[in-house]
Amino acid sequence: MDIYYTLEVFRNFVYSGVLFIALLYSGLILAIPRFRHQNNMFILNLCINSLSTCIYFIIYFYAIYYDMPQSMCVLFQYAFNIASIQIPFAFVAFTIHRFCIIVYHTKEFFKTNQWVIVCILTQWISLFIISLPFVFEYYDDCTSNKVWMGFYTLITGVIVPSLLNMTFNMWIFIYVRRSTRRVHLPESSGITTRITSRRDISLLKQMIFTFSMFIIGWTPALLINTINVIMFVDVIILMASIYLGAICLLALMINLFISNHELRQYVWNCLRRCF
Repeated sequence: MDIYYTLEVFRNFVYSGVLFIALLYSGLILAIPRFRHQNNMFILNLCINSLSTCIYFIIYFYAIYYDMPQSMCVLFQYAFNIASIQIPFAFVAFTIHRFCIIVYHTKEFFKTNQWVIVCILTQWISLFIISLPFVFEYYDDCTSNKVWMGFYTLITGVIVPSLLNMTFNMWIFIYVRRSTRRVHLPESSGITTRITSRRDISLLKQMIFTFSMFIIGWTPALLINTINVIMFVDVIILMASIYLGAICLLALMINLFISNHELRQYVWNCLRRCF
């Protein structure tokens, strides 16, 4: 069997796994009211971002073999940048949400569902605005990239969200560390404050780990995509970076599912009842 056909089947299998888990996860959150709390809304947002990224790249690897009119090439490249950066920015939206809840815990607005909607909508609007430079470029064909495009996607998809996540997470940990050194509140309220902080920090650590895992797997594909514009990159290295990104996306979805004890337990109980 041809090696390239085998790799293509493997890539589609990985993307299918991402689609299945993301759809299952999203469906459970939307269908069951007790799962529709604020943290799961951000997980749902991550699933939707993963779905759209996955669907785009499934189409991408077939569409590059066809000639398209200039208008379609513009849309194609515009969507490429959005698909490349949307998952990192979904993590940023969650981090900013947790930052405001922890640091500005006395502000009631940051505890509301309206604040969740603001964070998620801002993330999506930012994606479309950040990717606008691709609309004003002229493309000889849909697979031709300019040097600035590769660097732009790398910066907006890896460097900027990493810096934002690192900055806000550092502020959170510094705030929590300073809070533990303050004069203790009355016993009853003090216990509640410490429990909340511990839960928030635990959730943040899990999301930091997941984000780091994603960035480690996603960066090589964007980096090789940039280098390939400047100089020739061996096709094996190019394909390896693509498959690493796909596997990383699947690992992201699996990790999100496994780390959600409540939802995982629900699925396990359903399976036990069925079998």
